[in-house]
Amino acid sequence: MAEFAQRGIEEMLVEVEKMRKIGLFSTEETRAIMKKRKRFEYKMQRRTKEKEVYLQYIQYEIGVLQLIKHRREKRGIELGKDEIEKEITLRIYKLFRIACFRFNSDVKLWLTYADFAKKNFDKERVSKIYTTMLQTHNKKPNLWILAAKFEFETNESIDTARNLFQRAIRFIPNNKKLWIEYFKMELLCVEVIMKRKELLGIKEFKSNDEPHESISKVEDAILSCKIAEIIFENSIKEFKNESPELINSFILVANDFNFTKNLIDRMYKRLTEDAELGKLSTSQDVLARRHLLEETEILKKCEKNGQIADFTIAELEEKANSAFLESIAFLDTQEMHLIYINFLIERLNLNSQYLNDERFERLNDAFYKLESKFQISVDYLVKWMRYLITFKKIDEAFEKIEKYLDEFKSNKDLWTLYLELNINKNAQEDIILKVFYKSIDNIKQNEALELWETIFEWSLNSQSQNAEKLLQLGSSLMVKEISTIARTKYLEWAEKINDFKLKEVYSNLRQIPPYSYEFFLKYIELEKSRLHEKDVEFAYEDALKHFGNEIIDLWIEYMCFKQEIKKTQDIAGLYWRAMKQLDSDLIEEFSHKFCLFKLNSTDGHTFE
Repeated sequence: MAEFAQRGIEEMLVEVEKMRKIGLFSTEETRAIMKKRKRFEYKMQRRTKEKEVYLQYIQYEIGVLQLIKHRREKRGIELGKDEIEKEITLRIYKLFRIACFRFNSDVKLWLTYADFAKKNFDKERVSKIYTTMLQTHNKKPNLWILAAKFEFETNESIDTARNLFQRAIRFIPNNKKLWIEYFKMELLCVEVIMKRKELLGIKEFKSNDEPHESISKVEDAILSCKIAEIIFENSIKEFKNESPELINSFILVANDFNFTKNLIDRMYKRLTEDAELGKLSTSQDVLARRHLLEETEILKKCEKNGQIADFTIAELEEKANSAFLESIAFLDTQEMHLIYINFLIERLNLNSQYLNDERFERLNDAFYKLESKFQISVDYLVKWMRYLITFKKIDEAFEKIEKYLDEFKSNKDLWTLYLELNINKNAQEDIILKVFYKSIDNIKQNEALELWETIFEWSLNSQSQNAEKLLQLGSSLMVKEISTIARTKYLEWAEKINDFKLKEVYSNLRQIPPYSYEFFLKYIELEKSRLHEKDVEFAYEDALKHFGNEIIDLWIEYMCFKQEIKKTQDIAGLYWRAMKQLDSDLIEEFSHKFCLFKLNSTDGHTFE
């Protein structure tokens, strides 16, 4: 194996000598380069091949290339580019090729290889890399799409891109994204041809997919979007059960082009003429949304002209809403009602100050109709209640929640909303507490975080006499998220009373699980603000007992504090304690951070 390594080293001698002669590197530097390369060459000849060796070698050679480029610019040297840069680049390609052959399952390695070739504007090599990669990774649609996009956009080879998509579909026929991207590429191809003809002054093409008679049959098929339509039809056959969603995806892609009106009409026609598809609620959804296809274009025009688009959009929404209501009359199912509600929620979330009230009224009406005909799910009920509260329909929300609480008594969101409504209505304290205690009795403890946060906020803001009792109760729970919030708020509450109360709360909770890093930090923060150095040190020691093996920053922060209070003699001891206590995989990171701490330190103390 050594002879292969030696042969590789000998091949580099001419290149390195040239670098020295033209003044890019000194003799010492060229020796250092050869020494490093020799080490990598011998590592590559080991019986057990390691990917990291190849990657490190590649990274080193790229670094040499960048340094050569920098020195050429700085020193104005132009000689020997073929003998130096070209040879190094070919070596990097060779290393990538060997690495990809040995570790061909690593997609990231292949893509890094392709990226390097792209940066060197080696289009032919990039094409070969993608082709070889796809022989191994032919079940990964994103790689096929990446390769096809490169051929179409960068290599400007439409036929190769088309061939790649066709091969991809043969390997992975059930991937929607492939079909949609192939469809989009064909439309982009039409756009490219049209722009070229326009640039050359050829006016053989009419709008709306109607080609001139003199255009060749191939161009006829392309310019009239026939190829795109064939892709559409074949995909529908492949995804029979998911046709409406797929058709909608194709329509949204086609809508981005200004020559696809007839194609879009034909796709909608497929939905209306197919009796089986027409019975699907998802088909009705797509057809009703057709009225909003122009929305994006209208928004762009209004923004360009400085006009308000809301009133024009309102007309389109009215048409879409009417279409949805017709669909519900035709297909009065729970699924159709939910699709309509989802549409209305989507429109309301666009947040228009002129249309919000009207949109909410439609949504509220849709929820009432759903409730009257079908059993409403708790998820939709919660959404409904939130919108009622947002639009100040407090009494309606209160009435509905009370109606459904018994049915959905284990739902945390419904209880949280009910608690918040009682608080916002300024209900008496005993009523609020009764609602809270009843809620935590009915839901799982690990789902009650939002309820506890709500009751803590209310009790502290209203200065309730039950505040400490609630904080104590929350602090005693074994759910870490809840007890952490309770304990930090308990410390803040105690600090406002007096020093003795703060120390008492900390003393009572410091040794009770579940232990929380945030709890110790909060106490340290409060004691630091009071300049109680001994108490801060005591808290740091407590925190280290529980988290010293896993949190590096805790050690560094403690050292910073020791430095602030002029106890630099303790830092060396902390360093060695950390080295013993921290998990082994954290030692390197800690050493790095400790070095930064020393560099930032203004104290001249040395550590033994």
